[in-house]
Order: sequence, then C-alpha cells, then structure tokens
Amino acid sequence: MFRSYLTIMLRHATRHKLFSFVNVLCLAIGITFTMIIGIYVLNQKRVNADLKNLDDQYVIKSEWGQENMGPDITTLGPLAKTMKDEYPNLVENYYRFDPVVNIVSVGNKHFRTQISVGDTTLVSMYGFRLLYGNPRQAFRDNQSAVVTEDFALKFFSKRDIVSKVITIQTPADGQKHDFIITAVLKNPSYNTVTNYTNTRYEVFLPMDANQYFQGGDRGDNWANVFMVSMLQLRKGANPKDLQKPFEQTLEKYQPPFVQGNLKVALAPVKTYFLKDNHGAISKMITILSLIAVFILVMAIINFVNINIGTSAYRLKEIGMRRIFGGNRSQLIAQFIMETLLLTFLATIISALFYELLRPLFNDLLNTSLTSFLHFNFSQFLFLFVLTLLVGVIAGIYPAFVLSSTAIANSAKGKWDEVKGGLMVRRTLLIIQFTLGIFVFISALNVGRQISYVFHKDLGYSKDQVMIISSLPRQWDSLGVIRMESRKSELLQISGVGGASLSYDIPDGNGGGNVNVYAENGGNFVSMLFFAVDKDFEKVYNLHMKEGTFLGENGNYQSGNVVLNEKAVAALGLDSPIGKTVRLGAPDGLKLTVTGVVKDFHFESMQHAVQPLLLAYLNEPFSRSYRYMSVKINTSDIVGAVNTIQGKWKSLFPDAGFEYSFMDDRIQSLYKSEMQLKKATDIATVLNLIIVFLGIFGVVAFTLVKRSKEIAVRKVLGADTRNIILLFIKEYAWLIIIANAIGCPIAYLAINGWLQNYAYRMHLTPVPYLVACTLVVLGAFGLIAAQCFNVASSNPVKSLRME
Repeated sequence: MFRSYLTIMLRHATRHKLFSFVNVLCLAIGITFTMIIGIYVLNQKRVNADLKNLDDQYVIKSEWGQENMGPDITTLGPLAKTMKDEYPNLVENYYRFDPVVNIVSVGNKHFRTQISVGDTTLVSMYGFRLLYGNPRQAFRDNQSAVVTEDFALKFFSKRDIVSKVITIQTPADGQKHDFIITAVLKNPSYNTVTNYTNTRYEVFLPMDANQYFQGGDRGDNWANVFMVSMLQLRKGANPKDLQKPFEQTLEKYQPPFVQGNLKVALAPVKTYFLKDNHGAISKMITILSLIAVFILVMAIINFVNINIGTSAYRLKEIGMRRIFGGNRSQLIAQFIMETLLLTFLATIISALFYELLRPLFNDLLNTSLTSFLHFNFSQFLFLFVLTLLVGVIAGIYPAFVLSSTAIANSAKGKWDEVKGGLMVRRTLLIIQFTLGIFVFISALNVGRQISYVFHKDLGYSKDQVMIISSLPRQWDSLGVIRMESRKSELLQISGVGGASLSYDIPDGNGGGNVNVYAENGGNFVSMLFFAVDKDFEKVYNLHMKEGTFLGENGNYQSGNVVLNEKAVAALGLDSPIGKTVRLGAPDGLKLTVTGVVKDFHFESMQHAVQPLLLAYLNEPFSRSYRYMSVKINTSDIVGAVNTIQGKWKSLFPDAGFEYSFMDDRIQSLYKSEMQLKKATDIATVLNLIIVFLGIFGVVAFTLVKRSKEIAVRKVLGADTRNIILLFIKEYAWLIIIANAIGCPIAYLAINGWLQNYAYRMHLTPVPYLVACTLVVLGAFGLIAAQCFNVASSNPVKSLRME
C-alpha cells in the first residue's frame, strides 16, 4: 500500500513540477524558521534544568515600598541565613553572594574578572560538577578560591590547577592578596546561580571572614540591601509557608530606614530566567513563537491552495477508484500519506537550511543553536512531531474535500462541483495577506521605535567616549588621589579631550541607592547615587540648569552635591542652589546643593528618568571607582586607542587594559529590542516570499485552467490590458479585505508593545501605507507579469490544445 502511495505521489509531483516545487519550498521555509525558533525556545526553557533539587530552589526578591530604595533582585544581607537558622523545619539550605569585578593576576597575566563572593554552600546546594577538588569541601578556608574550567584555561592553559595561586587587589586597602585554588568547576550550563543578571562569574570566593572586603562579613550586616540571596526549601514546604516567618523576621531585625518599606517574595529558580526583568525572555519567546506560527500557517495555506487546485486534475482518478470499490477512508489516507511524504521531503531540505542559517541566528538571538547532527532525543522528537502536524494539517482539508465529491462528478472530472473550493481558496488567500501585512507593519514600527531610541536626545554626549574598566582597586582617599594623578597623565595624550574617574556611568548599570531628606524635614526620597569626579560633566557634556557641577574651577568643598531636575522636584526644593539636604536620616550627613543638572537618561527608555544625586567620589560615603571615561577628540580613533593603551600599561602594568565605547554600552541596553527587530525583519522577508510564492502558484494554476476562456476573450476582441485588469480585479478585493483586517490588528499589537516604554514614538499612518502599498504593488506586479505571458500568446494554440 505504501509503495503504491509513493508511486502515485511521485507521478503526480513530476507531472506538476512547478506547483510541487512551490509547495515543498514554502513548507521548507516554514519548517526551517519554526525549527530554529523551536530549538531556541527549548534551550531557553532548559535554563536551570541541570541544577540539583530544582523544584525546591528559590530566589528571595525584594518589594520596596518606595522606588529606588534598593534593587528588587537583592535583599538584606543576613536574611537567608537567618531564615535557615530560625526555621530549619522549612528551609533546607541557603546561598548568598555579593557580585564584584576586579583584576585577577597570575604572573604577568592580568584580566578583569567577574567574581562571586558567597557562601560555601555553592557546590553542595546546586550540585555543580567539579573537575578537580573535593565536592564535599570545595572551599578549604577563607583564602580559598573555586574557579571555572574556562578561567583555568585562560590563565594556566590547563584544567588541573588545584593548589595554584591567584592574586587579587582588595579595594579596601589596595593591597594584593593571594587566594589558593581548591576546586575547578566544569563549565556550568547557563543558569541563574552562576550567571545572575546575565553576568558569568569565573571566580568564587568564600564570604565568611574573607579578606576581600576588609570590612567584616557583609552577610552579617542588616543595613546591606545588596545581597543576592537564595533558599532551598525542605520537601513539602512551599513559598506560602514562609510568608509569615518572613514578616516576623523582618519585623525583628530590619534596620530603621527599611522599617515598613520592605516585603519579600520567593521566585522559583525553575522559571526565574524566563520571568525575570518583567518577563523579558518569556515575552521574546512568545513573540518569536507567534512569528514562527504565522510563517508556518502561511506555508500550509499555500500548500492547501495549490494542492486543491492541482488535485482537480485527479478527479477522474478519484472517481474511478471509488467506482472500482475504493472507500472514502482509503482515499483520505492516500492524500494524507502523500502530503506527509512531501512534508518529510521539505523537512530534509529544511535541515540543510537550518545548518546554513544557524550561525546567523546564533548571532541574532545571542544563543548557541544545537547542530542538527547533534540533536538529542527531545529535539528530534520536536522535529518529528512538527513534521507530522504540518503534514496532517496541510493534507487533511484537500483529502476530505476531494474524497467527498460525488462519484458521478468525479468520474466526469467536473471541477466546478467540488464543494466550496473557490471560497476556501479565497479565504485562505485573505488570511495569508492579512498575516503578511500584519508582520510587515509590525516590523516597520519596531524599526521606528528602535530608531527613535537611538536618536532621542539622551541629555548627554555618548560619542567617542571610551570606557576603561580594568582599573586597579584601592578604595580609600589615597587610592582616589592616586587615580586622579594618573588621569592627568592621560590628558596629556594628543587626541584626548577629557577624562573622568567615576563609580558610575549612564549605561543602565547604576550603583547604589541613597535616602535623601530635605532640610525642612518630611519624608525622604530614595534616589540613585552616582559617585563621580568634577570632570564628569565635561566628558559627558551634561547640561547644567543652574549652579555649578560640584563647585568646579577649584571651588569644590567637601559635602557639595548635584541633583537632577527629578530629584529637586521630588524633594520639593525651591531655588535649590545653596540648600542643604541630609543623607540617610533626618539628622544624617549634611550636604550642600551646588548645582542642578538637566535630566539625562542613565537607564533604558523603558524607564522614566529617576531622581539622581551626584557626589564627589572622594567623599567618605562615596569613596570608590570602577571606570575611567576618556573623551577622544580625533578622527583617528584606532591610533588614539593604541596610544592610550600604551600609556595605561606603563601606568598600571598589573591591571591589564579592557575598554569599550559608550555607544556599544548603550546599544547593549536594547539587546532584546535589536533581536526583535532583526527577527521581525527576517520574518517579514520570509512572509512576503511565501505570500508571493502562494499568489504565483494560485494564479499560475488559474491561468492554466482558464486558458480557453482567455483565448475566447481575445478572439472576441479583448486586448492584453483588459485581461490583466480582469485578473487584478479578481484579487484586488481580497487584498483590500486583508488590509482592513491586518491594519487594526497591527495597531493594537504595536500599541500594546509600546506601553513597555516610558519614552516612545508617536504612531503614524506611514508604516501602514508603506506596508499595504508594497504588498499591493508586489502582488499586482506578479499577477500582471504572469497574465501578460498568457494574454499575449496566440489564442489559436490554446483553442487547439483544448
């Protein structure tokens, strides 16, 4: 039976080569894109899947009563440990860490490295695999270090480096301290623990009595609101069971400035990656999945349209089969089997397309798609099920329609009697055009919003600002003075127009939060805090609304600060210059406002500008730095960078040289938007290809069926133009209906997406007009080109063939 079906399918496909090619190509395009997105989605959903006891692992997230009091992804330092100590019947284990960045040195190798200073429960709680070391005691003492496999290869060019020594300069005293490597982690798959906030940690240091901070265990400080904390609950316990214990613990231990402003909640590690950052990854997966479904649906619609048409040639075959005893179920099975065979052929082709496009989508989606040759069982199962569903869905309607035709009509080959064929094809064409127009409009609007984001005035200048991040750490007064003296040497380099030392830069990764009280009392305002030097304004070309920036021109005095406009408004300060504010408490450190800077964007456009306080980085409360911002005033960027690099290495031979440009940092803020833009652009191209291939196939089939009618019209005096217009009119109303449906749907979708942005473009009719016009022109042009060949041919030949 199968052999018979295969023979019939091959005979039918070779007889109608053009239509078979269009069918298989469209299905291959749809399956390829769906395979890419499907494998991407499977990979994203597997994040954290390798962690031990995953169903019992949770992240403690903070819900602050006032914005900017602290990050939602961290909480009070001792909270997790206290919950384990006081509620051991509910909490099995805990893990906390404080992420830092510093220069790690081995001999003459110096690299800026992501470091996690945390509890020693890291390996045992999550079951990370060790290549070398004791999994029961990965950390031997407070001067131990656990490193990743990649770190070992980067510094030592081998994996077995247990007992080797790494050197880190601690910020508090500026001294270098040695840490002995006691274990090497096999590179963990991407997970929430070792890749928190998309930062991949390479060195893990023990928090307890560690020499890194020099100021005691941060995990014992209830005033520390920047501790990443995780809990493993006991079997049978759930987050609701800890709601009351959390409230009691906070009531008992929280510091005064937190009182009444903090609630905590447990977020499952299992879905944390997908739901964090307001569900950004989950939203991206949903959008990409919908795009893939649209493309696949359009490919299936093409298949159904063309298959119904070409199957009309087989009505006599169907009629004869039924006359000689063939029942309807056998005919349905035959048609579906033929469709499945074509779909499997399309899948084979799509596997080749997948391998060719995999590098492109790896870059686009910032992922690593598995090679087709290395698919695991679940991935092959996904592809098999996808192929089966596509084959059945594409074949089921033609099978039931053609098999239900009356035997007499089938035997006579009467196409006009096939039930609902014309109406179904027109409906499917409307759906195709609607989806194509919807995706096209969406892509144009996404592109406009991205362009708006990148061209909107940020309130500062990001052009040709180089950020050097490999700074030696000595966070005391002498360290700051030393760095500022080195900065003056950079200013002597030709092409360097300015330099600024700071803890923060406006790249969306701002530092801490501070509570600021107006001198006249009242409630405090929690605001972001930038520690900068007096040249920060010049390098970034900030715009002062009034006053001076930290008392410039040598007039700086301790306690001077600058506020942005939002901070002034939030504090209710009239004529703020010279006014005083208090830091941390109503009777806290007195600060004097010397200037008001116009609001500038230091986060992505999804967030409104927040209140901001800028203070000199050598104040006792702000003595720290992370970046050197260098303004380059020359067209020879490469030459200037090389010169700066040479100077930097002479000034800091043990620090290495790592840099980026502010433009790139800003672009990284909108990584998901850029991915979405590229994905919708590709989807638009694929959609239009499938739409136009579909209209090509349907029109080509229609012209073949109506060749006699066209010949008769020409004999009776119709010219080529009349015949072309006849066909264009036939399809014009289908496109008009599709526009009427697609445009409102696109408007609602784009308007909803734009609500995620505090600053967004205004929707205009232009993208809708452009998309509709191009689709109409493309479709009409394709119809006209096909009709021209048939309409301009000799009608006698067509009539003779009939």
